[in-house]
Amino acid sequence: MKKIVCIVILILAITGLLNGISYLISGISARGIGGVNYGRVIFPLLVGAIAVYFLKKEKKK
Repeated sequence: MKKIVCIVILILAITGLLNGISYLISGISARGIGGVNYGRVIFPLLVGAIAVYFLKKEKKK
């Protein structure tokens, strides 16, 4: 069950990351590099990294 939850979270993090990258590109072109919310890219990266960590931890058992 934990493996399925980690995979679902990883898929959601990837889609959030892809949406965040498009937002980041359009924001940089409109407002410059200082006026962009980088959290829309960094947060899905962190969530995805944590999901991969738990997924690998589950496989070791």
